[in-house]
Amino acid sequence: MAVLGGLLLPVLLLTGCGSGESGLVPAPTGPVSTVAETNEFNPVDVMFLQMAVSHHKAGIEIVKLARDKSVRTDVKTLAAAIEVTQLSEVDSMLKWLRDWNQPESPGSDAQLHANHGGDHSTSPEAIAALVATGPGEFEKAFLNLLIAHQHNAVEIAKFEREGGVNPQSKALADRIFHSRTGQISQMLGYLD
Repeated sequence: MAVLGGLLLPVLLLTGCGSGESGLVPAPTGPVSTVAETNEFNPVDVMFLQMAVSHHKAGIEIVKLARDKSVRTDVKTLAAAIEVTQLSEVDSMLKWLRDWNQPESPGSDAQLHANHGGDHSTSPEAIAALVATGPGEFEKAFLNLLIAHQHNAVEIAKFEREGGVNPQSKALADRIFHSRTGQISQMLGYLD
């Protein structure tokens, strides 16, 4: 088994290297966190995961729209990378919530979100408006909505970074904070 692992590692490293034609770094794959998992958590950890699951699902819905629309290859590549990353993150977050015997959603009471700046979701109406955008305007509207959406992800991550106690949840929040900040920067460059 060690020999097989020794042979696969260079291959995996080579396939993950390079930026391809688009200049984009491939989306990370594999586990969301290498932090040792614990079942220590507080209400902030739970709220973060519940908010992030909902937020990620809306993000996946948004990025899937770029598949069949007329957008640059770089934008399609970024959208596909976001989808893969966020699907993996959702799987991890749902596992942690199940392990902690916590519900996937905090419910719809607006007061539940009052202590962390409100609900940071992208509304179904905003996504529907994007769907209805004409072909010549879609890419710009897509990027603007996704920038706002990823900004909200950064805000949700800040909430966890400041008040969470669970190591793997905090590590995910750090990853979200840094990756989404980078994606925003990249997309702002596409709008120039």
